[in-house]
Amino acid sequence: MMKHFPLKAILTSGASRMLGSYVFGFATQGVYFVVIAKTLGAAEFGLFAGAMALVSALSSMVGAGAGNVLVLVTARKPQAIKGQLFTAVVYIFATALPFSALALAIASAAGPGFVTVIVPLIISEIFTLRLFDLAQQVFQARDQLGRTAICGIFAGAIRVATALAFVFVQGTSAAFWAQWYAATTIFTAIVTLTWAINSIGKLTVDRESLRSTWKTGIFFSLGMASRTLYMDADKYILSSYGMLSAAGSFSAASKIITMASAPIQALVYSLNTKFFRAGADGSTVVWLVIRKPLLLIACYGVAVGILLSACSPLVPIILGASYYEASKYLWMLSPIVVLNGIHYLFGDALMGLGRQASRSLVQFGAACIAIIFNVIFIPVIGAGAAVISALGCSAGLALIMFTIFARGYFAEKRLRARHRLTPRERVATHV
Repeated sequence: MMKHFPLKAILTSGASRMLGSYVFGFATQGVYFVVIAKTLGAAEFGLFAGAMALVSALSSMVGAGAGNVLVLVTARKPQAIKGQLFTAVVYIFATALPFSALALAIASAAGPGFVTVIVPLIISEIFTLRLFDLAQQVFQARDQLGRTAICGIFAGAIRVATALAFVFVQGTSAAFWAQWYAATTIFTAIVTLTWAINSIGKLTVDRESLRSTWKTGIFFSLGMASRTLYMDADKYILSSYGMLSAAGSFSAASKIITMASAPIQALVYSLNTKFFRAGADGSTVVWLVIRKPLLLIACYGVAVGILLSACSPLVPIILGASYYEASKYLWMLSPIVVLNGIHYLFGDALMGLGRQASRSLVQFGAACIAIIFNVIFIPVIGAGAAVISALGCSAGLALIMFTIFARGYFAEKRLRARHRLTPRERVATHV
């Protein structure tokens, strides 16, 4: 059985490196976001965000979750990484083309202007972003979180440099920025994946992995796609209805929430390999891993939510007058930081326990409800529907993930208590 994990251990070594990279990422994302949002204006930024939302949802399905399976298998059997990495690369290239065609078909319904923005993003997000993620997963699986952090820092720095160069050449359109964005993503993916492959040596072909990875990976993939859908589908729907300014303001507020959640994501991400190992011993051991991070996440989420609410009037001052509605959306969305923190932590704990299927199905249900709600109510009340949907999904997922974990935890404790009783005691207590 695994040992107790003190908070000091959580905040040192790999976790501290990841937190450091996310702090740097927070800064670079902030610069990138302010520069691009201010340069494009709410309408063009809304068009870009809508296109990005569509390709991100489909990109999440690319690879059929093979990268997550790589982390799961390697965490328990380190020597399997060469075969798992080969499998993941094969899965990515095998699935990228059909999802690219689907993205183009959906985008065509929104008009030619939307297509010009989405084509470069299809190349970068569907084909190459998964390769960048795979490089990070290689290092994560081997507990080399310092290298994982470097990948994130490198990508963030390149993105900021590209944004500043875009301003220098006086770019103003979403379509033009999509081309620059795509070039940046392709470059970072090539560099980081090459580094990851060189770090482990020549890849090997694992035929069993090629045949069976999708059986587990599909649930990881479904979970990631569902998460993207309930978080970002509203931006695409707003854009497709022609509400570009509202989409830009809402996307700006959502982006600020995402950046504020970065330290939570770093902490949870750094615990993933511990979840996989502790999960082999059951919920009671996983609880030892998460109980102190839970307190930290809750305190951080509440404090940051209050800070975002207080600072929300500054958004149009910083980004420009076209984002005047973003301050209202940010104030309304601020509770999502703590809600998503709880959802991420207990959701990843379920993943470590081998209950990714349950997690993914819940997330898929939330995504379906969010899409239906937004399609019906966005034409009626505009971005307000997207706010209601986002808050509802975050609160619902936090509650459900906690409930699923708690039920398993208490059921396991009852079972262990039963096995500690003598036969006579079991009869006496009707166990």
